[in-house]
Amino acid sequence: MAGKYYAEFEWNSKNYTHVPEETEQWFDLLNDLLADSTQLSTRGEHAIAVECFGLLYDLIEQMEEGEEIVFAHELGMWMLPGDQKPYLAAYLASLAAVSTPEEFTATVVPLIRRDGPSFTAQVYNEALRVANTEQRAALKAEVKRQKIKTPATP
Repeated sequence: MAGKYYAEFEWNSKNYTHVPEETEQWFDLLNDLLADSTQLSTRGEHAIAVECFGLLYDLIEQMEEGEEIVFAHELGMWMLPGDQKPYLAAYLASLAAVSTPEEFTATVVPLIRRDGPSFTAQVYNEALRVANTEQRAALKAEVKRQKIKTPATP
């Protein structure tokens, strides 16, 4: 947020594919932090994993909403060098391990809404897979209440 990874440049038709080194460094760091948070989840340190993932996904959301954290002509999580699926699975598993149904639902619904249909399907299906009975019921009820389009239940 302090601008350490923000490196604006004069964008034009000759350099439109250029990605500043600072932007690449930011996504490398973000990938490392998500991987570290995944290790916390794997070790069963669910509360701290949820805290770490929560901070990182909040930062990602701010970045995607236009906060000038990094500079890129077309910014997105596709720039992350690692696979997002294991990070998301670890976050949801830790969240399910330490959250009430209300907390679980309040955290998962914004993730479901965050991106396009493929990400929605991934988040929703994984959340249903790891949730306990009460969390699953609360999530399904909220998704229905908000009329969020989701894939068929696995």
